[in-house]
Amino acid sequence: MKRHYLQFCGFFLLVLTIFWGSSCDDELEGTVYRTSDVKMIDEYLEDPANNLTDFLAIIDKADYRGMLHAYGTYTLFAPNNAAVEKYMQEEGKTISGLTKEEAMTIVGYHVVNDTIASSSFVDGRLPSRNIVRQYLTTRTREENGKVYIEVDRKARVLNKDISVGNGIVHTIDAMLSKSVKTVAQRIDELPDRFSFMKDLFKETNIYKTLGTVENKIYYGVFMQDNQTFIDDGIETREKLLAHLRAATPEVDKDADLIENFVSYHVTRDTTYKYVVDLMLASALPTVVKDQVLSFSMTKDVILINEFKVGQLNEDGVQVARLSEYTDLSCLNGVMHEVLGTLEIKKRMAYRVYWDLGEQPEMKALKGFRTAGTSVKFTNDQLSEVEIGGKGYITYGAGTVAISAKNEQYVYGDYVRMRMDTRSVNGLCPYVEFKMPLLVEGSYKVWLCWRRENATTFRTTFKQDGQEDQVLPTVIDLSPYMPIVWADQAKNLADHAVMEQNGWKQYTARVCVNIMNSRLIGTIKVNSTGRHSLRLDALTSGSKGESSFDMIQFIPVDEDQTWPMIDMEGSLIEKGTPGTGIFPHTPYAWEN
Repeated sequence: MKRHYLQFCGFFLLVLTIFWGSSCDDELEGTVYRTSDVKMIDEYLEDPANNLTDFLAIIDKADYRGMLHAYGTYTLFAPNNAAVEKYMQEEGKTISGLTKEEAMTIVGYHVVNDTIASSSFVDGRLPSRNIVRQYLTTRTREENGKVYIEVDRKARVLNKDISVGNGIVHTIDAMLSKSVKTVAQRIDELPDRFSFMKDLFKETNIYKTLGTVENKIYYGVFMQDNQTFIDDGIETREKLLAHLRAATPEVDKDADLIENFVSYHVTRDTTYKYVVDLMLASALPTVVKDQVLSFSMTKDVILINEFKVGQLNEDGVQVARLSEYTDLSCLNGVMHEVLGTLEIKKRMAYRVYWDLGEQPEMKALKGFRTAGTSVKFTNDQLSEVEIGGKGYITYGAGTVAISAKNEQYVYGDYVRMRMDTRSVNGLCPYVEFKMPLLVEGSYKVWLCWRRENATTFRTTFKQDGQEDQVLPTVIDLSPYMPIVWADQAKNLADHAVMEQNGWKQYTARVCVNIMNSRLIGTIKVNSTGRHSLRLDALTSGSKGESSFDMIQFIPVDEDQTWPMIDMEGSLIEKGTPGTGIFPHTPYAWEN
């Protein structure tokens, strides 16, 4: 043992001698080692040739150099020396005279805690906030035939996409700062082409509110110019009042009509709402009680209150995305220009047959509604569905054929989920769907599925700013539908009796007890818009996935059974012969 120990010590001393000798090589003496020769943000600014040293001095004053020297993912909009000098002159300050807090605010507004190349710039807000929690905006401008990028309506990008070791630098020709003007002040500054709307605002209480600042309360204001009123035949205040009286006869005071009209152009939220946020919102509550603005997008066009459902056929009002007055940041909100008249309307509730496979990401599949398609989606892959635990949803499509009477899925597609209280891979403790747009009113809600594996869940209807509505029926996916036949030959179901029992036939071709439709309960939609429906599993130990076809929302005062729907998605009225129902062949008893 001692001999082995001495051998090991000798070997260790030899290695140490070799290492020591090589480390004392004259060629390496005095060298400072770096992991990379790429400059960090502060080092790039430090180079006098880049003309950014004054802003670096403000960074030093803020004690932020350490942050901007460390590895990270930052984007810096760096004002050149001329921009800093001009800003200091306008503010009556000097760099040396700045307090640390002032310097921190200045620098923080120019630094985004993300790496954002110019290829990610859009006409609107950036995807990430700066380190003082504000969004910067960018847009493409043209002047004298030359195109450039403008940041926050203040600065022009001079040099873009300068890659450094800890992010990207874009140099700009002006200093950036948070807007200090309220929405009301921005309205005051609008040009004469907005004079009619400006005068209306100044008559209202909401105008006073827009001049105040509250903690974490931000307003979205949608301004329309004089021409939009003229286009709708509204040239004067009296004509507007006449129009509003006809649209909302229950409001009898002129002041209230104007207040409601103006307030319907204002949303209230806990975050700023730029165009990109409108694209994702689907609906936002206005400051008028139980009134919302709904948002939809077709290509690059954002429409407010486009209603193309049932008997409603409203084209909607376009957001003027390229306007000088869209995405205009204010101290307490954001202003947008719209190209039409926004007004409160009384709309009749109308039935909606919602195919659960019509999720945006599912519709984008190459194999959407193509037989044989089967694709799994996890929670982070669906924009309008939240999946609890470690679950996933499978989109599938089969053959649309009369021979598949036990698989009469509308459009031939379905979604499969395994509802289970356990948080285990593949199981869904809950699933919450963003619903299609529903007009204000009361609806009976019918779940349509193919009978399969045993599991139970409870359903909750959710609306922003309202109490959740827990629907009374606990759904069990395993029973066969209890069909009540109207004839001995069992060709026709007794729909009235089945509906009384909380069941119905929903697929028009053949009534089978495996394609189920069950009444979950009744919901009250307090404001027109897109809300949420949540399914919470009540069972542990489910045996497998179940196939869901659609959910139907039918106004309580309408027929709950007719029209039915066939496998091609056509609505089928009562008494339609077999030749009028896919696959368009007569029933046996019709021959």
